[in-house]
Order: sequence, then C-alpha cells, then structure tokens
Amino acid sequence: MTLDVNTKAVVKNAYRITKHRGKTALRIRIPGGYLKAKHFDLLKEIAEVYGDGIVHLTTRQGFEISGIDYSSIPKVNSLINPLLQDLEIDIGVIIKDTSNGYPSAGTRNIAACIGNRVCPFANYNTTALAQRIEKEIYPNDYHVKVALTGCPNDCIKSRMNDFGIVG
Repeated sequence: MTLDVNTKAVVKNAYRITKHRGKTALRIRIPGGYLKAKHFDLLKEIAEVYGDGIVHLTTRQGFEISGIDYSSIPKVNSLINPLLQDLEIDIGVIIKDTSNGYPSAGTRNIAACIGNRVCPFANYNTTALAQRIEKEIYPNDYHVKVALTGCPNDCIKSRMNDFGIVG
C-alpha cells in the first residue's frame, strides 16, 4: 500500500514528519507556556485515541502528540478547535477556518518564564506579553524563535533565541 502525502501541507499544518511510516506528530502551540487545566483532557484524548498515548512537553513549552496516522489528521484538526479558540483566537490571532487546524508552523511557540504572576523577581507579566506578541506574529511561515524572561536571571534563556526580552 502506498500513501501519497503532501508533506509540505502536513508540516504547514503544524504536524511533523516522523521516522515512522504513515505516522505524524502534532505540535500544540502554548503562547507563554500558560495552558488552562480544562485542555489537558483534550490532549489526553487525542494522544490515547489517535496517537501513541504520549504527550511530550517540548523545549519551547508546547506539546507534541506523536503516533498520529496521516488519515486521522482531519479528525484531530477538528478536535483541536477549543484549543485554537482559547489559545489563539481569544487573544486576537486571526485564523479564518479553525476546522482545518493550525494555519502555519513557521513561527515557533513563544516561550516565557512564569513571570510576575508567581516569581518575586519578575518585572512584568511574561504570559500577557507572549500572547500580545503571538497576536502580531502568528500565523506566518518564518522560522522565528521568541522568548521572554521577567528578570535578569533569564530562566528561559532568551538570549539563545532570535528575539528575546529580558525584564
């Protein structure tokens, strides 16, 4: 059996080509690393029903669900609508059709330290700024890495990114 897959379209849709034939991995964007607990059930469902049962926390504070069959991409895209609504559209990102999943995978997830919501050293709300930047730069096809840190301790290692802000 052959499987014709438009790999450029798959990658643009925030899926990764894996070394396992017929399988892909979905990257979930979490701007600023802040995710409401209600979304964990959805991530668990996608991983257990459509993936290999694993949810990986990436180095850029996103989630990756591996082991998804290419044939399941349309169903998974429809399932992530609540995530796209809460994590992208509600902060002002314009996505014309959320039923097709992520519109782009160029700009990497904006990483941020915990900020002044928790850290006594942080000088600003890093998550709020990450979401504001997300609204301005996503979606696009440029491979850009952005990181925000609330104080000079630079817990997120913002200096190792294309664009970093130190509070």
